[in-house]
Formats: sequence, C-alpha cells, structure tokens
Amino acid sequence: MSRGNMEGDSSGNQVLPYPVNCDHKMRVTLRRHTTGVVTFGDTGDLCTETDDVDVDLVHQDALKQLLRHGSVLFAGGVAGSVGKTVTAPLSRLTILFQVHSMVSTRHTDRFSPTVSSAFTKVLKNEGILAFWKGNGTSVLHRFPYSAVNFFTFEMIKNGIIAQKHPTFTQHSWTTMFASGAVAGATATVACYPIDLIRTRLATQLNTDIRYTGIRHAVQRISAEEGMVGLYRGMGATLMVTVPNLAINFTLYESLKEYARSLRRSQILPGLTPVEREQAVERHSDMQLSVTDTLLCGGTAGIVSSLVTFPIDVVRRRLQISAIHAENAGIRPTATGIATDLFRTQGVSGFYRGLTPELMKVVPMVGITFGTFERLKKVLTMED
Repeated sequence: MSRGNMEGDSSGNQVLPYPVNCDHKMRVTLRRHTTGVVTFGDTGDLCTETDDVDVDLVHQDALKQLLRHGSVLFAGGVAGSVGKTVTAPLSRLTILFQVHSMVSTRHTDRFSPTVSSAFTKVLKNEGILAFWKGNGTSVLHRFPYSAVNFFTFEMIKNGIIAQKHPTFTQHSWTTMFASGAVAGATATVACYPIDLIRTRLATQLNTDIRYTGIRHAVQRISAEEGMVGLYRGMGATLMVTVPNLAINFTLYESLKEYARSLRRSQILPGLTPVEREQAVERHSDMQLSVTDTLLCGGTAGIVSSLVTFPIDVVRRRLQISAIHAENAGIRPTATGIATDLFRTQGVSGFYRGLTPELMKVVPMVGITFGTFERLKKVLTMED
C-alpha cells in the first residue's frame, strides 16, 4: 500500500491515507506514531506496513460486528413472532380452508365455506382460544425462521453490494430479489420440521385429535412415517417461500425507497441548491411512519401471496397427506395432489382460503417489517 502524502494530527502522529474508493463504513484509520508504530483508528483501510497492531481495537470492532449480527437476528425473530401472533386467528382459518376437504371425514363435518361462518363455527365448537391453536408452535417456528430470514437477507444483500457489480446496485430489484430468494431458501430448510408440525396441529379439530402437543407430534410422525416424514412437502414449500420472499423483499424495499423519495420531495421546494443537497443527504435513510411501513409491507405481502397462493395450498395438503392417505403404501406427491385438487374442485380449489389470507397478510407483513426496522434501530443504536 502506498503511503502517499501523510497528514499530521494534533498529537504529532501521521495519518496514513486510505484508498479513495474504499467504503466509508469499512475504513479503519491507520496512524503512524512518532515511535514508528502503526495502529488502528476509527476510520481507514488496513495496512500491511506495520510494526505492531492495536489488537484490542480490532477485538472491539469484531465484538461490535458480533453484537450487530445478534441484534439483527433477535429483531428478526421478535418481529416475526409478533406479526404471527397478532394475525394467528386469520392464519388458522386460512390453513383450515386450504385443507378442509382433507380433514373432513365421515365422522367430522366439512369445514364452513365462508369466513364468517368458519369464524362462528370455530368460536362455538372450540372457544376463543382455538384461534390461537398451534400458535405456540407457530412462534417456535417463526422466531428462528424470521431471524434467519432477515439476517440472511441483510448479509447476502451487503455481500452483493460490496461486489460493486453494475447489475446489483444498492437499491436495484435484482439485488433485493436474489437476496430475498436465498434468505427464503435458507430459512425454510433450517426450520421446516417445525413448520410441518405447526400445520398438523393447526388443522386438528376437537373431533379428531391426533397429536396432543409438539413432543407427541414429533414422536408419532417419526414412528409412523420415519424421520423423512418431518420433511414431507419441503420441496413444495421451497417453491412457495423462495418466490414469495423474493417478491416480498423486492417490493417492500422498492416501495420503501419510493415512499422516502416522496417524503423528501415534500421538504425540498423553496430550498437553495446547497440546502437541497444537504437535506437529501440528511434524509437519505429517513425513518418511515407506521402508516407508510404498513402500506409498503401490506402491498408487498398481497402481491407475493397472490402469486404463490396456489402452490401454498398444494404444499399444505402435502404436509398432512400422510394422515389421510387411504393406502399407507402410497406416498402422495405434489403433482398428484394438484391433479386431484383440480379434478375435484377446479381452479377455485387452488384459491380456497385466499380471503382470510389477504386479510391477514397486510397487518402481518406490515407489523413484521415495522417491528424489525424499529427494533434493529434501537438495538444497533443507528442514527
């Protein structure tokens, strides 16, 4: 590394220059003291021309990075759990609609065909707490799932941007789409068994109880279907979560940037060119209001749900197919389930439960994104 022109500081030490193309956030200032020892400051670039290094400062920087990663994981987990719990009643109705013909037998009634009648039936037969049936498992799944999802998205996005490829800029849809897709795949594979158990618990009616809890569900599924049973339907699930989260993150980030530009445009008229430039810089990463966050997140959630909902119906049915298979020797496939669903219910069968899903997705996605951004801001002490 070339030293170039070295500037002095107030203590008489010399500050080694850093490359002009270096990301400001990644700089660590190098100071050559009068003793000839090069140490690290708070900004700048790494230098190999050292007699000694301030190891404590390097450790402090590593600790800050670790704490920031932990904050992102925690904020993501809490955000997902809060969003899921608030919308749990609609989530359960959606799942029951999606699989109602499979959980209906000669001993149980068919599930109600409308949202209002379904709500009334569950409330009458099972009580108000039934709308949160399986929510403990949902949170057990949602916390690590959402944590891994947000963390992976941030890491992949930052990694892509650091490559400085013209196609993958900071706010380009290609960057967001690729990051969201990888995040969705990673979180799904990591947390899938809990998702399957959650689905089976949520689809139980009081007239047909197969699993008494999470532990019993794991034991029974493993005994009857083998360990592979805990991953039944994962392929179909990836077909849902990968495009769903890719679209979700892409639209949310794009709409968020658009909302910020609108807010900035409201404060720019009447300012001088210098004041306008300063205002743009000051509000480049401005915090959106709760309403803006809900609108951005809700819109992204609606679009992603409309695109992936038919596949979601198939994957939910695949997750519980082993319970209701007439012949234990036959393992239903996603293709087989989709074909049978189309034959018996037509195209409308692939959109059964869409109404409660859309009613759920606006508050859930909005709450999740809003909680994540605000909690991350507090934990990482961002300006």
